[in-house]
Amino acid sequence: MRKSQFLVRMANAREGWEHALNFVGSIRLGITGVSGHWSTRDILAHILSREQYIADRLHEIQHGETLPPCQTKEELETFYADFGYPDYESPLLAEADANEWAVRKLKYTPFIELIEIELRVYDSIYESIKMLTEEQLSENNLVKRIARYTIEQYRHHAADIRKHFKTPVIR
Repeated sequence: MRKSQFLVRMANAREGWEHALNFVGSIRLGITGVSGHWSTRDILAHILSREQYIADRLHEIQHGETLPPCQTKEELETFYADFGYPDYESPLLAEADANEWAVRKLKYTPFIELIEIELRVYDSIYESIKMLTEEQLSENNLVKRIARYTIEQYRHHAADIRKHFKTPVIR
């Protein structure tokens, strides 16, 4: 897939995600059971953590660096300490555990702050993609990796939100 096509696909998925957040409205953010036991606020924390992970990997690639996934418990603990989120690609860490960790870590961050950070991280991902060459995107399998941390998450959780809340919040 060409970079320009991927950017359009990502922007469209993002628009759907933002519409889903607006559909919920701030008054219903804490209602649990939207996706498993998570609330919409928890889902946002989960997505933010995954976006931050891929944003940092893109930044590394732009600067000619790449971190391999953690292979030992010590590496995993160092990764947590250095970055503040799980190494989602480590074979040592179950995805469900990493997701729950991210939700717990951000549990007491004010929602408006979560939104602001998440918007900045999304913008960082989008701008990083624009700066990468087509070759960098293909040689690092980035289209698939980025989609896993963004597009797939947006679509999956937007569907959860629409299934849980049958009507939009009345403004």
